[in-house]
Amino acid sequence: MMLRANFYLLIVTALLLIGCSGNGPPPSLKALEERAASGDSAAYKGLLDFMVEDKSQAERSRAYIALLKAGRDAAPAIMAAAAEGDPSQREHAIALAANLKLEGSFEAAVNALNDPSFPRSHSAAWALGEIGDIKAIEPLADAVLSSKGELTAREAVRALARFGKSAVIPLAKNLEKMPPLRKGYTLRVLGELRDERGKPYIIKALDDPVTREDALWALGTMGRIGESINTLSYLDDKDWRVRVEAARAVGLLQEDDAKAKLDYLRAEDPVKAVREWSARAMALFEGNPVEYKTFSGEWKVPDSLYH
Repeated sequence: MMLRANFYLLIVTALLLIGCSGNGPPPSLKALEERAASGDSAAYKGLLDFMVEDKSQAERSRAYIALLKAGRDAAPAIMAAAAEGDPSQREHAIALAANLKLEGSFEAAVNALNDPSFPRSHSAAWALGEIGDIKAIEPLADAVLSSKGELTAREAVRALARFGKSAVIPLAKNLEKMPPLRKGYTLRVLGELRDERGKPYIIKALDDPVTREDALWALGTMGRIGESINTLSYLDDKDWRVRVEAARAVGLLQEDDAKAKLDYLRAEDPVKAVREWSARAMALFEGNPVEYKTFSGEWKVPDSLYH
C-alpha cells in the first residue's frame, strides 16, 4: 500500500510541475483577444501565432482585428513577425505594419518584396502602396518588370497607381521590356492615371496586336487628354476583343466620324459583345439609350454600363 501511495504522490507532483512550468495547453484565441484588449502585451505574440498557415481564415481574421485594435502597443511583436517566419504569419504582420504605419514598416515591406524565399511577395507590394512612401516607386517598378510571380507584378502595378502621376514615368519607361500580360496591367493603369506623359506609350502599344486591346481601353479611360488619336480604324480589327474596346473608346472620346460604323456594327457584327458596345457608344453620342440587334432579329437596349 505504501508503494502505491508513493506512486500516486509522484504522479500528482509531476502533473503539478508540468502545470507550473508553462508547458500546458496554449491559451485560446478568445482568451488572447481578451488579454490584448486589456493591454496585456504578452498576448500579442500569441495572437500572431494564430496567423500561421495551418490556422483557419476565421481565426487569422480574428487575431488580425485584435492586433489592429491593440495598435502601436503591439509594434515590437508585429515587426518581428514581419521580418521572417511562417509565410502566412509574415504576410499578415506586413499588412498590420502597413495599416498601422509602424516605424520600420517600409523597410520590412521592401525586404519582403525582394526576398525570393517569401512566396507571398504580392502582399509586400500591396503594403508599399498602403504605406505611401514615395521611395517605394522604384522597387515597385522593378517588381513589375522582374518579379517571378504574376500576382506580385499585378499588385505592384496597382500599388504604383496609388502614387498618382509620380508613378507615370517609372511605369512607362519599362513597358518595352515587359512580357505582354504585364504590359496590359501597366497600360490600363497609365490610362487610369490620365497623365498626358503616358499617352505616347499607350499609342505606341496600338501597333502590337497583343497589347492593342489594353491600349484602347487605356485611351478610352484617359479621355481627351494630350495628343489626339483616332481609334476608328480599330473597329475593323479581326480580334473581336479589340473591336469591343474600340467601340468603347470612340464613344468615350466622342469620335463623330465613327457613328456610321457603330450603326453598322450594332446590327451586323458576328459577336454579341461588339453589337452591345457599339450601341452603348452610340448612346453617348445620342444622349439616349440605343438598341442593338439580337441574333434572333429583335432590337434590345444593352445593360447601361460603361467601364
